[in-house]
Amino acid sequence: MFSSAAFWITALGCLVAGCIAGWLLRRAFDPAEQRQRELERRLHDSELALHDYRARVTGHFRGTAERVNRLTEDYRELHQHLSGGAIELCNAAEPGSAPLLTGLGGPTSTGVATAAITAVNPPLDYAPRSSPDAPGILNEEYGLDRAHGA
Repeated sequence: MFSSAAFWITALGCLVAGCIAGWLLRRAFDPAEQRQRELERRLHDSELALHDYRARVTGHFRGTAERVNRLTEDYRELHQHLSGGAIELCNAAEPGSAPLLTGLGGPTSTGVATAAITAVNPPLDYAPRSSPDAPGILNEEYGLDRAHGA
């Protein structure tokens, strides 16, 4: 018949198989385990969404930089065209006359500044005094009529 060793080996095997089955069932149906798996899944999804968003932002700014560079080149080309045309057309209007436009940065410009351009003063943000004894506009008493004896 059966030996006691076979009985104990079978009993021990059933005990181990029962423990493993119980552990797997607890893991599959435990609310804490399910919540942990859900949080891990959400974290993974958030990381993928963040990676995708960063890639889209990088692509957007790369495209913006390329467009700004093209726009800058177009403006430079337009400025050169306008200044060259202005120099050519305004200076060619009256043969033998002095050039009207200089220093515009066009292809024929020498870049020499005239004395009239350097003598320009910036506009004043106040009115100058009419005489040295008159109060200036920034004076606290300017434009106020004080009552006599006050």
